[in-house]
Amino acid sequence: MAFFEQRKNGWRAQIRRKGMPSISRTFDLLADAQVWAREVERELQRGNAAVLRDDAGKTTLAQVAERYAVTVLPGKRAHSGKTYLQAAASRFGPLFLSAIRAVDVAAWRDELLAEGLSAQSVIHHLNALSGLFSFAEKELSITLPVGNPVRGIRKPAKPRGRDRRLTAGELDYLLRAARAARARIGGLPQVITLAVESSMRLGELLGLEWSRVDLARRTAHLVDTKNGESRTVALSSAAVAALQSLPLRIDGRVFGWAASDSFEKTWTRCKASARKLYEADCTAQGVKPDPAFLADLRFHDLRHEATSRLFEKGLGVMEVASMTGHKSLSMLKRYTHIEAEKLAQKLG
Repeated sequence: MAFFEQRKNGWRAQIRRKGMPSISRTFDLLADAQVWAREVERELQRGNAAVLRDDAGKTTLAQVAERYAVTVLPGKRAHSGKTYLQAAASRFGPLFLSAIRAVDVAAWRDELLAEGLSAQSVIHHLNALSGLFSFAEKELSITLPVGNPVRGIRKPAKPRGRDRRLTAGELDYLLRAARAARARIGGLPQVITLAVESSMRLGELLGLEWSRVDLARRTAHLVDTKNGESRTVALSSAAVAALQSLPLRIDGRVFGWAASDSFEKTWTRCKASARKLYEADCTAQGVKPDPAFLADLRFHDLRHEATSRLFEKGLGVMEVASMTGHKSLSMLKRYTHIEAEKLAQKLG
C-alpha cells in the first residue's frame, strides 16, 4: 500500500508490503510521487520484488556508463556512440538513476540545441543516454521506478535528408584540383573517384586495406562499417583503374589519412582549389561564375551521387543495397535522387 506525506522538502511516498521491506522516496510534486508509487506497486504485482531493493536509487549513471563501456562499446565501432556516451555521462554521471527525470533530460536537450548542435546530433546524444537506461534495465536488472526518462520527452525534428548531387563540371574540377595537389597529397584523386564509383562512406574508404581488395575479381571487402556489418562492394572499371594507379604502402593500407578529421582539411583545400580553377576558366571565357558551383558540396554528397548513379544504371534495389550497405528501402530512399529528365527518357 502507498502512503503519502507532505514534508518541508516535498512529498514523501512510501510503499509498504507485508513480509517485505518498505521503500520510500521524496518528490517535489505530489503527482510525481503518485506516479512513482503506482509504478512500484505494478512491479510488485508482477512479482518483481527487486524493485524494493531500490537499486536505481543507489546506482549512479557514471557507474552504468563504466559497465557499458566495458561490456558493450568494444563490440561497436570506435566512434559509434562513444562521444555521445561521454557527453551523457559528463552531464548526469554523479546522479542516481532514480534522480534523473524527464524534465532534466528535456533541459539537457534544450542546452545542446542552444549550443548550436544540429537536431540530428542532439538526437544521437539522447539515444546514447536512453541506451544507458536500457542497459541498466536489461543487463543489470535495475528496475527504473518511472521507466526510461528519455522516452518521455520530445526529440528535435530530424532535418530533411540532403539531396545534393554533383552539377555539370564539378567532378571534373575536383579531380583537376586533386591531381594538381598529388605531389603533396597522394591518393586524393583516387579517393574521390572511388567515392563516386562505389558509394563507400569516407570512413570505409580510409579504412581500406590491400589485403581485402581483389582487383582480379573487382571487389573490396569492408569490415568496419557504420551499421556494424561487413559487406563486399563491387568495383567498376573506373574504380579498379583508380586503385591500380596507387602505390602500395608498407602498412598495407590503401590510403594514408589516419582519420576522417584529417581528410576533411584536405577536402576543404581541394574544393577551394577547384573553385579557383573554375573561376579562372570563367574569366578566360568571359562567363560569370555560378556562385553555387561547389559552394555547399560535402564529401558525403559523393555517396548520394554514387547511389543515384547506381539506380540510373538500372540496378535493382537489392543490388544497390548490397553496394551501399543500407538495411531498409526507407533508409536507401534518402540517398536516391534520380534526375527527372533521365526518368522521362526511360518512359519513352
